[in-house]
Amino acid sequence: MVAPNPASRDLHVRVSLSGDAPARLELLDLAGRRLRAHELSGGGEQTVRFQNLERVPPGVYLLRLSQGRESRFARFAITR
Repeated sequence: MVAPNPASRDLHVRVSLSGDAPARLELLDLAGRRLRAHELSGGGEQTVRFQNLERVPPGVYLLRLSQGRESRFARFAITR
């Protein structure tokens, strides 16, 4: 779950990890370039906070959660 969407300053992302394998949550532009990343560990639900989004231009972005061979995507917008 991504909140708020659209975002302007901070973004809170709630993820659910299966197992204890390390995971990575990345903020990507639509061309696939990584703008920010958080490393995650441990299983279960976690909340990740991306701060200072006012430095990122307004537009549509992707979040990619990767754990092992699996990846999940979510789309969100940044507005002013």
